This record gives sequence, C-alpha cells and structure tokens, in this order.
Amino acid sequence: MENYEGAAEARLQDWEALSSGRRKVGAIHFGGIYIECLLKSIICSEHGVLDGAPGKWVVDGSVVARPRHVLTAPCYRNLLTDLYDDMPGDVMDALEYLSSPGSTDYIDYRYIPESGITDAVYEEWLEKFIKVFHYLDNKKREV
Repeated sequence: MENYEGAAEARLQDWEALSSGRRKVGAIHFGGIYIECLLKSIICSEHGVLDGAPGKWVVDGSVVARPRHVLTAPCYRNLLTDLYDDMPGDVMDALEYLSSPGSTDYIDYRYIPESGITDAVYEEWLEKFIKVFHYLDNKKREV
C-alpha cells in the first residue's frame, strides 16, 4: 500500500519550492498531487484500506474503485462524508476548479510549457488552492 501521508508531505514541499520559484505549471501540477495524496491519506487513516485487484481498493471489507486523478471522484465523497458534508460551497467550487484548472486536468499540467500559464491564471489557481488547503488542513487535524 502506498504511503499517501508521506507522499502528501513531500508533494507539499515540492509545491512550496516550485511556487516560491514562480514555476507556475509545476506548482499547479504538484499542488493537485498534494491534494490527491492528502485525500487518499485521510481515507486510509479513517478506514481499513488494502490493495485489491488492479484499479480497486478493499475498504472496510468492500471492494471499491480506486480513486484516480480526479479530486472530486465519487469515491472521495462516499468515503469522506464528514469532510464533504461540512465543506462550504466556495471550498467545493475551489476543489472542482483545482481538479481541472483551465479545463485541463491538474495531472496533465506536466505537458504544458511554462509559457502556457499566465500570471492571472496562476493567481486564480493559487487563491483557490489556498482556500482548499486551509479547509483540508483543519479537517486533517480533526482526524
């Protein structure tokens, strides 16, 4: 089983380095990966999770589709009901935006040249990232 908590911490450090260097594309890509790993780590801390067949997890004895690179996947909503039920609408909107900023999935930002992201686009992304970051940071302390 992957170490999602450790991966989340490492991706946050990557995001910080890229963001402080104004490497917008890398910051967006690794910021999304950080949130993905954090959500998966919260699932693993709240539930008994085991690797299942390819593309599957066994969660609390039930087989579920393993969440992919979609921050708003039904698996997250189903397994993190307290987190999603308490999520304010503006945070949910921000999370949906982070999943696919500018109509490109965050995971696919690795294929975009740095010149493909304007400062305005990055600043909008950063505002939404910080909103989601603070919400999830407060929630993970409750776990």
